[in-house]
Amino acid sequence: MARKSRRRRKKKEELTLKLADYQFPGEKNGYWTAIGITLGLFAWAAVMVFVFRASLFGEKQWSSLGGVSWPIWITVNILVFPWLAIVIANILATRHSAADIKKVGRQAKVMPNNHPELHRVLTDYAKPAGMKLPNMYLLQDEAPYIYTIPGGPGTIVVSTGLREGLEEDDLSALIAHEMGHINSHHVRTTLAINYITNANLIFKALLFPLLMIKMFAGGWADLANFTADRFAMLLTGDASVLNKALVKMAVLADKQADITPEELRTYLESTGDISTDAAQMERQFRIGTFISSQPNLGERIEEMREFIRSDEGKTAFEKMDEIRKRAGAAQPASG
Repeated sequence: MARKSRRRRKKKEELTLKLADYQFPGEKNGYWTAIGITLGLFAWAAVMVFVFRASLFGEKQWSSLGGVSWPIWITVNILVFPWLAIVIANILATRHSAADIKKVGRQAKVMPNNHPELHRVLTDYAKPAGMKLPNMYLLQDEAPYIYTIPGGPGTIVVSTGLREGLEEDDLSALIAHEMGHINSHHVRTTLAINYITNANLIFKALLFPLLMIKMFAGGWADLANFTADRFAMLLTGDASVLNKALVKMAVLADKQADITPEELRTYLESTGDISTDAAQMERQFRIGTFISSQPNLGERIEEMREFIRSDEGKTAFEKMDEIRKRAGAAQPASG
């Protein structure tokens, strides 16, 4: 009796947003180049220790620990040191935030029944992005800030000062940016670099591998922001919202900035000829000067505009529209 052939049903190809769809050119190579150089220098240091030790005492003078020769122990520890420094810096950088979160507990956690509008932003963005729902905490603090703590699906921390100073779509765009860092696996390294930049001399000496990583990966941190910005644009569907949010956050953080929300909106949406309007020219110049004074802000705004105009950007936006259509996801929260 002839065997009946089983027909294999072809599954519909799953459409997901991939890192290659939005990653800024050179970001991946920049990261691994910095890590590779750092590990290479530490490996060279290990070899120099072996050579120096052998020249003084001879190879037979090497003892062992637990049946493992000291050269192997030294090599492992030297090569692990840079990774360990990143972990330690993450712990030190987030210890105060972790304590604050533990103190306020569920009262500050964003959940369906607690800050539901923020929870809706998370769910609306996580589903089409194909990522796990990050945790989020809203902390009572007048200072405007938003950042992410590594671990698990990631934890986004937002201050009430930032939330109260921004419109809903502005904050949504900044949340999408942080989700971009989570989805692109930037959080641990960027947090370590930021920590060592502001650490005191003692910690800089103890965690000196981070200084090396920062030296070689300083440009990478900027590229990581460009990547997260692209991700945020795809989720929000509008570059102008993220542009406005970034400038507004900079204005909130700078008490000397004398710029109103209306002036910002006019500046960012301006497309006509302002050469005949002296007041508008002065306002544009003042805001433009402020933006150029903020580290990397002007470059980020320009890179977002370039991404939208590029074929790569158009393809990515079309793919995101198709992902939402197939998943039946809600329209962008900022839209």
